[in-house]
Amino acid sequence: MAHIILFGPPGCGKGTQAKKLTAITKYNFVCMALGDLLRKQISENAVHKATIEQYIRKGQLVPDSLSFEVVEDFIQKQAAGVSFLFDGFPRNIPQAIFLDNLLAQYKTQIEAAIFLEVEKKYLLERLQSRAVKEGRLDDQDLHTIQTRMELYEQETLPIANYYERMNKLYKVDGMRASDQVTETIEGIINGLK
Repeated sequence: MAHIILFGPPGCGKGTQAKKLTAITKYNFVCMALGDLLRKQISENAVHKATIEQYIRKGQLVPDSLSFEVVEDFIQKQAAGVSFLFDGFPRNIPQAIFLDNLLAQYKTQIEAAIFLEVEKKYLLERLQSRAVKEGRLDDQDLHTIQTRMELYEQETLPIANYYERMNKLYKVDGMRASDQVTETIEGIINGLK
């Protein structure tokens, strides 16, 4: 059982890699994609729909308290002994600390934080392509994208140092072909066992 975090800037390919890795049965990963869970809350008219929608439309992170509630609920509903693949969570230091404390309650921990590095100039291209393919509202407006990029640099990028201090950070070149990125990530995961 290995719990892995995939993180990087918006448009770096976290979701694509999470889908590929979840499909590899030997890892027994359950993907916890916070963005997907939040969009599901919106589509299902959940109690926090209006709040979540308001933040996503502006390209902002939903309040930590709401993220914590959604993540904890998801983890509690999973079978014992599964391996979690966290996609898009944690997105800041308080969330990383929350996740460490939550997993500690289950006597487990994050084994690796895999950082997908992509040059900034290519991210806009990727996000605009995804906006067309997936119809994602948060990828359609340039101002929203810019806000997300700034938030990433201020809030999410520092978690690289957080996990590096724990010797759990692995950097992967996200500019390469998708299958090559997956192969590199597999090599990291296999090396953990």
